[in-house]
Amino acid sequence: MAVKALRSRIPHLVTAVLLLLGLMTAAAAQAQATPQRLTGSATICSNSPVPAGWVVTSSYSTSSCPGTGYAYTIVDASTLTNATVCSFSPLPTGWAVTSSYSTSSCAGTGYAYTIVKLTTQSNATVCSFSRRVGW
Repeated sequence: MAVKALRSRIPHLVTAVLLLLGLMTAAAAQAQATPQRLTGSATICSNSPVPAGWVVTSSYSTSSCPGTGYAYTIVDASTLTNATVCSFSPLPTGWAVTSSYSTSSCAGTGYAYTIVKLTTQSNATVCSFSRRVGW
């Protein structure tokens, strides 16, 4: 009799375990799918994309970034009016390069740019290689 009662409960137990596993998998997938929000500044490996509106302010060699060996310090440029960035940094729309110089702060290239947000300037002298957007 006990064996028959146990057999009748096995399908219910299997269903409960599978349901629990499904809920745990869904919760884990949702946690992984939520992107990390960056604010202010951050450090990323050089093979990671630089978020739109952010700039690379320095780079350095590190074993923490397997495959590339370089890390970037990035900054949200939305609250800035000027910045010093590595020459390979993406430039946000509306920004221009005003000077270029050699530096040890940008491993890989050794060059940095001083950039300005043009909407905050009444006039500006920009480098000839700077993007010309809207002027």
